Amino acid sequence: MFQTALTQQISAGIICALIFILVSYLVNKRLTANTLNLDKYLITLYATTVFLLAVICEVGVNTIYTGFIGEQLWQYHIMPRHGGDISLMAPLLWSAYGVHLYFVEQTYGLRLPAFLKRYKATALLHGFDAPLIFEVSGNLIFLALLGQYYAYYLPGDLFHLTSLRVIPIYIVCIFIGLLVLHWLEKQRRHWTIPAGLFSSGVVFLALA
Repeated sequence: MFQTALTQQISAGIICALIFILVSYLVNKRLTANTLNLDKYLITLYATTVFLLAVICEVGVNTIYTGFIGEQLWQYHIMPRHGGDISLMAPLLWSAYGVHLYFVEQTYGLRLPAFLKRYKATALLHGFDAPLIFEVSGNLIFLALLGQYYAYYLPGDLFHLTSLRVIPIYIVCIFIGLLVLHWLEKQRRHWTIPAGLFSSGVVFLALA
């Protein structure tokens, strides 16, 4: 019974990740007029960096939020760790968001005015995109496939699919993440970098 449920959860996670990546690729390919670059190293770098930073931020943010508010902002219901702050599905789904971020950054680089790109103001746009599209659609996919929320938001302002309260948190975290990513992009390419980032994320999950 447990193995069956686990297999279903993993399968739902894979389906969700593939949908995210495929839809993001098709949309951003169209928005960039078929000039979307597919650099294997950068795709991997974005995926692994986002995965590592996301799980660290999730534990930190939810812990601080709980300390001030008295309850968690969200609870993972699928393969939860650290009291529901993070999920063992993170290597799959946060990496998928990293790939999406790589695609969207190219679109923003082509479409947005220079001052928005110069000051990493794209974090403002990502701060709305991540919870209102990524999280909502992810939860809806899991609800459709398993009848369970992936990440259940305790505030009910958006039907527990996400919350408006998380938007400023996303903006700050993504701003920091973009600074880290753009710094890493300037470093000499070596596959040990994304491998180390991913391994660090896995170790963090295991120890959480």
